[in-house]
Amino acid sequence: MGTAISSLDPMVSVAGLSKHFHAQQVLSDVHLSVAAGERVVVCGPSGSGKSTLARCISGLESYASGTVTVNGVVVSPRMRHADLVRANIGMVFQQFNLFPHLSVLENCTLAQRWVRRRSRQEARQTALAYLDKVRLAEKASAYPAQLSGGQQQRVAIARALCLNPSVMLFDEATSALDPEMVKEVLETMILLARDGMTMICITHEMGFARAVADKVAFMDGGRIVQAAPPGEFFGNCADPRIQRFLSKVF
Repeated sequence: MGTAISSLDPMVSVAGLSKHFHAQQVLSDVHLSVAAGERVVVCGPSGSGKSTLARCISGLESYASGTVTVNGVVVSPRMRHADLVRANIGMVFQQFNLFPHLSVLENCTLAQRWVRRRSRQEARQTALAYLDKVRLAEKASAYPAQLSGGQQQRVAIARALCLNPSVMLFDEATSALDPEMVKEVLETMILLARDGMTMICITHEMGFARAVADKVAFMDGGRIVQAAPPGEFFGNCADPRIQRFLSKVF
């Protein structure tokens, strides 16, 4: 399973990552380092490789070359103990991916019992604690169809947190929501950031990036063009591709 990283090592390290679908190169020599407790926002135009990068980091996608290391463990779909390693990488997708036939509480306890091997009581207590954290404890017995989109996404966040991941990955977590529901999900993500969670957020919510990110990485054509602190990224960026992108999202 690997050993815990030291305080000097990054929590997430992506080095020379490349991937292609048939003849199409979707990631090309990507490098990214995320320290423990750091919040990184990845942005860029559609088709730039952002979601593929997130899926490679989480072990859901294979890649042609390079390495992905999370908390000292090399990540790939072919790794041993894949489910347990992925449990250390909480991922929240555009779609909520909740089981419609299970209650909110059952959605949040299932993976705990299968992957973490927790007892029914321990899994229930953990689930209720994280549902309370996302302000949905009163919905524990409800079913996904009875919740708004924002509430479903907050349940998806709680479900990921129940496995006590080292890193949280958000892949356009607000893009499928109505505008009035975006705020409640972003507020939950901001709360996690303030608690010191290591986070990689793929998003076009640049206000969130300004407020929360320690680093903003811009992707285009399967590469990270620039990674810089928000003040530098938003205030002093001379790259015309980034300027075009920012002009469309602000």
